[in-house]
Amino acid sequence: MSRRITRRDALAVAATGALTSAAGAAGTSDAPAVAPATPVVSRRISAAQFERWLQLRGGLEGPAWWYSEGLVRPIAEQGRPVARMLGVETWVTPGELRTATSAVSLSRKIYFHLELDRDEIVRDAVTGKPARPSIFIHQVRTFTLQDAAIRYDVESHNLTGITQGGRNSVYTVTEMADQMHVNYGTYPIRPQPDGSQRSTLGEIYDYWDNGPRVAELAARYQMSWVGANIEGRVQNMRGWRCASFDAVPNAWLRAMVRDKAPRWMAPPQSMAEIETLRRTLPYPVPGLGI
Repeated sequence: MSRRITRRDALAVAATGALTSAAGAAGTSDAPAVAPATPVVSRRISAAQFERWLQLRGGLEGPAWWYSEGLVRPIAEQGRPVARMLGVETWVTPGELRTATSAVSLSRKIYFHLELDRDEIVRDAVTGKPARPSIFIHQVRTFTLQDAAIRYDVESHNLTGITQGGRNSVYTVTEMADQMHVNYGTYPIRPQPDGSQRSTLGEIYDYWDNGPRVAELAARYQMSWVGANIEGRVQNMRGWRCASFDAVPNAWLRAMVRDKAPRWMAPPQSMAEIETLRRTLPYPVPGLGI
């Protein structure tokens, strides 16, 4: 006996298809079809989900690279984009810094603000100097599975100072068939001109593992990020994981980092290196004029 398809049925099938079709199209063409499934949302994180989150982020067997690109939209401009963001984060989680319920990841990252229509750094309207990139010589992230939740702490070295953040983030995991989505928000604590330490920026992160059926690394592991500050600027980026620095898709970015900031081609290798960087304030990057 046939059943009449309702609008709710159609929307459910369409939503499931949207999540699975991108993975199937980007992976092998002979991948087996996955039957529609119901997403399962978890706020209590299991040991298996914690391990898969670490696998998604990468860097367990060697360095991982995350390429990202996006837009800057001041609220004063009614959300009109005024610049692009383009950058790379490189990341490693050494085996000696892992336990069954915790992991310490070491990374460095750099993001440039570019003109909308060309790969050229935006210049300050007053000084005419190239805009300073968002740059960190190191970040140390600690993930701990505690009471069925992920506790997240991050130490960031932005060349001029070291800040702590990440705490009180709430991780949510959504799974559907062999796919997984991880979401969390954070409010970084940073030094202010008046000498205080407080947050002026809220960030939302989303990471996707589109499942083992997807052969291509950049299609399987993807992310998005949104940041909004109290000055009224919204920034958003999308990104994906790359197998090497040479696999980063933007030639301008590869050349800029290789020529002007080559240390950002690879992550910190150990806590010993982090200890040295902690003592180096400020950390100069002459190639970028900072």
